[in-house]
Amino acid sequence: MALISLQDVSISFGGPMILDNVTLQIQCGERVCLLGRNGVGKTTLMKLIRGDIEPDKGVIVRQQGFRAAHLTQEFPGDMEGTVHEVVMRGLGKITESLDHEHAWEAIRHAEMVISRMKLNPEETFTELSAGLKRRVLLARALASQPDILLLDEPTNHMDVESISWMEEFLLKYSGTLLFVTHDRMLVRKLSTRIIELDRGNLINWDCNYELYLERKEALLESESQQWEAFDKKMAKEEVWLRRGVKARRTRDEGRVQALMKMREERRNRREQPGKVKMQLSGAAPSGKIVMEAENLEFDF
Repeated sequence: MALISLQDVSISFGGPMILDNVTLQIQCGERVCLLGRNGVGKTTLMKLIRGDIEPDKGVIVRQQGFRAAHLTQEFPGDMEGTVHEVVMRGLGKITESLDHEHAWEAIRHAEMVISRMKLNPEETFTELSAGLKRRVLLARALASQPDILLLDEPTNHMDVESISWMEEFLLKYSGTLLFVTHDRMLVRKLSTRIIELDRGNLINWDCNYELYLERKEALLESESQQWEAFDKKMAKEEVWLRRGVKARRTRDEGRVQALMKMREERRNRREQPGKVKMQLSGAAPSGKIVMEAENLEFDF
């Protein structure tokens, strides 16, 4: 049984579908990299996995006792106190639901994580470097012994030495990871599988990063060619319709209906964001003075 399974899951917030009938399974021990442009819904997917929100449609199945911990992209604003206090807050209400003996085991595990990460438990969190703060927040996430660790840009705000430490630590980590990053080196080193969220669809790339780049480029090229052929056919049909049609003919009525469907399909097409088509036209001077100034000065 998978650690977590999403089956035909859909969700939107009033606009285009963020997730459109997606299916995903994550097995224990996998290190899955989630790729996608900013704003496509990666954070929404993580919230669904954690159980913070529910899908509009579909089923999410988790193993019994499933726990997820999240290392956010930005530093939370309420991180006051010592390193020890910050990490212990990662236990949340876990110790309240355990008997005395198991509660102490959870606390000892959290303290072991602090030691393993070579953190000084008495240092004040707010006085630490960005790299050490990130390390403390990772320790807080691991303190609850999660079944899956969700990492959102884990190397943000870190210097080269801290990034190197993070990479090595996560490579040795035996638990399950789902991480979002724009750090290509981290993807290459850490991921055992890549999934990509693109226009509501979740694509599984069971390969390394280099092969993913090749296959992705080929997929986009194929998509572009298919749409180009579709648009040419539709343009041809539009010309035919404008020339006039005898709607009473059965074959003509069918052709008109087919064109209506093509128009609907074209309207619903979701293209890759970030594409810009621009055309600049030359223009002769109008003869009007737009601005006139004398003796201007400017400095800092």
